[in-house]
Amino acid sequence: MTVADEPVRTRRWWLGASFLIGAALTGLVVAAAMVSYVWTPYAPTQIAILNRLKPPSAANWFGTDQFGRDVFSMIMVGARNSLAVGLGAVGFGMVVGTTLGLLAAIRRDGWLDNIIMRAADFTHAFPAVLTAIMITAIYGPGMLNAVIAIGVLNLPYFARLARGVAIQIWTREFIQAARAAGLTNWQITLRHVLPNVAGVIVVQATIQFALAILAEAGLSYLGLGTQPPNPSWGRMLNEAQTFMAAQPWLAIFPGAAIAIAVLGFNLLGDGLRDAIDPRLRRSR
Repeated sequence: MTVADEPVRTRRWWLGASFLIGAALTGLVVAAAMVSYVWTPYAPTQIAILNRLKPPSAANWFGTDQFGRDVFSMIMVGARNSLAVGLGAVGFGMVVGTTLGLLAAIRRDGWLDNIIMRAADFTHAFPAVLTAIMITAIYGPGMLNAVIAIGVLNLPYFARLARGVAIQIWTREFIQAARAAGLTNWQITLRHVLPNVAGVIVVQATIQFALAILAEAGLSYLGLGTQPPNPSWGRMLNEAQTFMAAQPWLAIFPGAAIAIAVLGFNLLGDGLRDAIDPRLRRSR
């Protein structure tokens, strides 16, 4: 192996390690969410004033909050709520955005392509967090409205990505062969274009999932996301502000949960991008 090959080998090793680390962190968050359906140390909404503001201990692993609720139990259920919002928002943005992008690629350089892309540009032009705040403020706070708001923000990312990749695929020889075989544009899209776009879309979905979790936490922090009594990492951070000096664990543990989830999905997305995208793999 030459000296020039060493950076490439190191880079590939790091990408493989990042995928494993991301998968482990993501698996931890998903496992906590799944287990919370059948077991938590305490009921996450159980109020016990006599046990309020207890430090971490064998009885309460992450301590208790100002109402005596078990912080560890709340974080477990908060993971479930964050993943639910992420799945709904990213799923909506991926399905609708990819469909619009593929449709724009079919009618590229036409009036429909221009309408879809200008609408994507218009949506993308506004700051994401402010747009989500505006939508939830107009239609009211809640998990469903948070899913819709974050999902709308995901639309331009998937639409632009799907269109860009699909346009490249439409120029390939096998597409011309499919045309010669008498397939319609939608048949070609479903049989040939979509399978080639799917890998890139999955990678983007993983990255957008991390952003969706962060956006949900931000909305909940402002009181516009998941509403009480359902636990939310963002609202836990908001409620911890008053007790930061004396009870820092109230902010440390939900903040760490958000950081682990976002980091895990980002690293997982980087690893998937390296494994799925052949152009990126060849460039290395």
